[in-house]
Amino acid sequence: MLTLNSKSSFNDFDLMFNPKNVMIYEAKPKISFFVSGFIRQNFDLNNLYLVSPKLDSILDVKCIKSIDEIPAETIDLVILSVRRSILIETIEEILSKKIIKFFHIFTAGTGESDDVGIEIEKQLKKTLNRFGDTRAIGPNCMGLYSPKGKIAYYSSFPVESGNISLIFQSGDLHSKMVKFGSRRYDLKFSKGVSVGNCVDIQISELLSYFNEDIDTDIICVYQEGFSPFTKEEGKRLLCVMKKMKKPVLYMRGGKTLRGQTAVLTHTGAIATSKNIWKAIFKQTPAIEVKSSLDELIDYTYMFYKYFNYFKTSNKPIKYPENKRALVVLWSGGFGILATDTLTELGIDLPHFTGAALEKLKAIYPSKIGSLANPFDLPWVTSKREYLDVCKAAIDDNIDLVIVETDAWRDLESNHFKGYYHNLTEIKKHVESLNKVFTIILHEYPSESRKKFYAMLIADNYLVYPNIDIAAKSFLKLYEYGNKQKSL
Repeated sequence: MLTLNSKSSFNDFDLMFNPKNVMIYEAKPKISFFVSGFIRQNFDLNNLYLVSPKLDSILDVKCIKSIDEIPAETIDLVILSVRRSILIETIEEILSKKIIKFFHIFTAGTGESDDVGIEIEKQLKKTLNRFGDTRAIGPNCMGLYSPKGKIAYYSSFPVESGNISLIFQSGDLHSKMVKFGSRRYDLKFSKGVSVGNCVDIQISELLSYFNEDIDTDIICVYQEGFSPFTKEEGKRLLCVMKKMKKPVLYMRGGKTLRGQTAVLTHTGAIATSKNIWKAIFKQTPAIEVKSSLDELIDYTYMFYKYFNYFKTSNKPIKYPENKRALVVLWSGGFGILATDTLTELGIDLPHFTGAALEKLKAIYPSKIGSLANPFDLPWVTSKREYLDVCKAAIDDNIDLVIVETDAWRDLESNHFKGYYHNLTEIKKHVESLNKVFTIILHEYPSESRKKFYAMLIADNYLVYPNIDIAAKSFLKLYEYGNKQKSL
């Protein structure tokens, strides 16, 4: 039996996200997705120990019959998948034979299930407290994702590292955030953790870690509530959130009474009053996101592109000073809809009149269309006037520029090349003023749209499928900038 050390806390989670070795216990075909995830991320399979008394291999990775065959005395991460009835005795057996830094307890059917499950969680908490240097995520969680650490629980997760980190109580939502975000907007992630029922490691601890993590710029959180075993977690969370130096996009589950009932059967968490959360968001720089994974992904995309622009340009981040926008499009009808949408959201569309309008008319003496804002500029998108009139209208009074466009059938034509040149120059001008430039390219099945979209993404454009999403995402960035000043 190993000698137990006094209670200490691994507040530095580097090893959890960058483990040198990993054990999966018990390894079996139905959780082979863990193995495929490690293979896809190119983890050193010599340090991946699959413990299975019945199998010789899983996905061509050799299995060993027992923990005693593992040569390492210390194991950085153990993925534990056993039935709940033997969870506690299995943990105690493992800890009697090896020094374990972190457990990922995949086992479900605990506090979210019934009274027996709640009792198992109580025993789990006591066991982890006895073995002071061992920490755990879960139970009832999918686990960890870290491209730099070469770990993932699904092979579909990207292998490239980014600067977004995730803390989700739901494994399914965590998975969808990674998969949808990477495929919809090419988002790249630094680290992600599905924490499940949070019997040991808490969201506040992970926020503190990400706040100092050099590979994290943006943090997304999905929380359903607090574990009944951590009565002080609410106070700790508020204290940590007040100190956050990075944007935290915070989505809560269980806002409604019916939703709180669902929370109890999902993670067994205790939901809290919406008035308490309202006070938390008022007192901290965290940005509240309503119960919509799609909107969380949309907002994250805005922050991701904005932060990456300033990082690659070696400029200090400058947040939007106001909510004034210029909209450039082709259709007068779409302009009316855009005006209504943006105005209802609280975005200002300065109306060009008087001397300002005359200055624009001197560049583009339009006989059709409009220069009032939105700009309605049909038939001249490929000409020099299009570029010049847009640049003349964009100054320090404008913080958001939206260009609505459509797919082009012939991407090799001189007409398209002239248009794309204009877009590129407008983008350069807007970014030189540290403003937000976004393209609206509507979604529909089309090969030409697919090619045009790929071109825009490759050239680092911020592209949204509709003006409503783009505007709401911008407003979250504006809100965060205002919080940074006031708090």
